[in-house]
Amino acid sequence: MKIVGYFRPGLVLAGLAIAPTAYATSNAVVPGMGHDLAQRLCTGCHLIEPGAVNPPDHVGGPAFQWVADQHKVTEGSLRRHLRTTHTNAMIPLAMPNPQLSEDELIKIIGYIVSLRPHQ
Repeated sequence: MKIVGYFRPGLVLAGLAIAPTAYATSNAVVPGMGHDLAQRLCTGCHLIEPGAVNPPDHVGGPAFQWVADQHKVTEGSLRRHLRTTHTNAMIPLAMPNPQLSEDELIKIIGYIVSLRPHQ
């Protein structure tokens, strides 16, 4: 059934009024989902909790907090890093490509970026 010429300005305005709230909510939810995903996929090598610091004798990847605190780290550089295999013959135990879906990538990057101190 196709309705032509039916327009309710109130509904359009109501939709516009909730759109920013829905976006803000999704921005708040993504880091939480990223934490849960990182807890499942990354804790074998990384400390993922906010404020966690690797001990001096740590063998493995950097703490997510350390990554978040690096000024040179951007969402784009995280995306490139997580899409690349770093293991090779010289460094056989370096970080492999975790083969994340686009949704998983967005969530983990959102979580890491959320660890930055709010300015």
